Amino acid sequence: MRRAVSLLLLTGALAAPASSAAAFPDATFGNQCQYSYDRYWRPVPMIFGGTLTDGAGKELASGTRLAVGDTVRLQGGTVSAVLPSWILPFAYDSGMIGLGGGELPVRGWLALEATNTVEGVVAPIALTTVARTHVEVTASNQVDEERSSIVVVQAPVPAQTWTATGGEVQVRQAVGESLPPIPVGRDGADVRVRGSLFVEASLSGDLKLFMDCLQGDQVAQGSSFTDTLPGTLGVFAVPGWDGVVDGTPVTGPVDADVLLSQAPPRAEVGEGASVSGATLRLRLTEAQRTAWLGGATSFPVTGAVVVHGARSDEATQSVPVSRTITVGSSGPVTVSLPLEASTWTSTGAGGIDLRSDRVISLDAAVGGSTRTLTLTRLAAGDPYPFARLLRSVAPTPIVTPAPTAGAVPTAAAVVPVVPAPGPAPAAVPKPGVASVRSTKLKVAARRVGVSLRCTGATACRGTVRLRTAAKVRVGKRAKRIVTLAGAAKYSVRAGATATVRLTLSRDGRTLLAAHRSVRVSVEVKPSGGTSVRRTLTLKR
Repeated sequence: MRRAVSLLLLTGALAAPASSAAAFPDATFGNQCQYSYDRYWRPVPMIFGGTLTDGAGKELASGTRLAVGDTVRLQGGTVSAVLPSWILPFAYDSGMIGLGGGELPVRGWLALEATNTVEGVVAPIALTTVARTHVEVTASNQVDEERSSIVVVQAPVPAQTWTATGGEVQVRQAVGESLPPIPVGRDGADVRVRGSLFVEASLSGDLKLFMDCLQGDQVAQGSSFTDTLPGTLGVFAVPGWDGVVDGTPVTGPVDADVLLSQAPPRAEVGEGASVSGATLRLRLTEAQRTAWLGGATSFPVTGAVVVHGARSDEATQSVPVSRTITVGSSGPVTVSLPLEASTWTSTGAGGIDLRSDRVISLDAAVGGSTRTLTLTRLAAGDPYPFARLLRSVAPTPIVTPAPTAGAVPTAAAVVPVVPAPGPAPAAVPKPGVASVRSTKLKVAARRVGVSLRCTGATACRGTVRLRTAAKVRVGKRAKRIVTLAGAAKYSVRAGATATVRLTLSRDGRTLLAAHRSVRVSVEVKPSGGTSVRRTLTLKR
């Protein structure tokens, strides 16, 4: 079994939402990342580190109670990831990285969110680091995974500060579609991506690898994904409502939230999407409970939450709530009131933000009478969106069987220059890329055999040429790069390995007659694309 390759990288939906008590630092969340070379979505666990503090710099434990206007600050933040085991041998076989040690520039863009804050989603947060690679091969030219490694230095996250406005503050990686256009297109053009974390790794030559990441589950072996609720780095209660019962104010601010228990829905422009799983939650102190409910332990609650949908056809809807509540006879109490499902229609590509009204009224039938609790937000401005409807995602056309999470993606070929991110490409097979499999070369009957492997969905075609790796002297002539074997054509079917025979030139024969071995450069030039060179030893 291949060992996992740890890539402390910058690069989303969780298999299950993380508990609010999850440890931080070192909180791990499952992401789905779309790889630019074949557009498939694959799981990449993301690891966040750092410390959450208050305005005075004191570390905050998840669950701490804050007040409107208090701040939450992320300090010493880092992002890292664990890549699947096939990355290292695949990167080497495809010419992304070479033998020995190397260093590759990596940059990224991240969207972080703190719900119910003034700042909300902060994006893009620029991330910069480097990947350090070390590749050693076995006698059969396979990557020796015990002695090879690829490690990207942890990406530091600049300090971020959020100001509480009332309602539960959840600090987390933002949902998909949270990044603004970023400069990852051709010639640095801005491109709108799908995720909340985008990574660009600069590989050998002019190769670039992009990963577009968000929290989600893989669908159909990576042809698409489903969203999940983001896991949290920290959760803080912020009572943010004034409460009045039949005209009499209650003691202290009321802790009330509209929370969503399901992943954000998606819909095309002009199509309706149903929002379900929303709950109005009240966490009442003993004094607030007594003011509204007296000593009742079972009572029906009815009312409605007016919901505003920005960029929707419906604009505003009154969503009913109705439930009989049973609670203990004393002490503080939590009242959870499910909202009925509602349908919303997007008017633009920006999706829909759903937020409650600034005033909510609820009736409780207690002791033969009805008591009305009216909640009014303390902070100015609209409440924070409790749900977002996102744009839909078309599945990637499957041309060849897609790789599973633990398999090397043999169906995908790396192209010399990765296209700018955008919609999934049409169902056209990727061109094949040939790599040199030989680890050493030997002359036999004035000919040299070079083993090539074709990685891709189509056949590999081009020419192979053999030159000295450095300037040498042949006879009495000055030192120069010597062509040992002229161009020989190759044609290797997709996924196969074949040997190309090259005939030594006169200079090549003369040089080999004078030396038992020579360091040579094998140049593989595809019929379309960038040449690949490999330095080996040629023996007679």
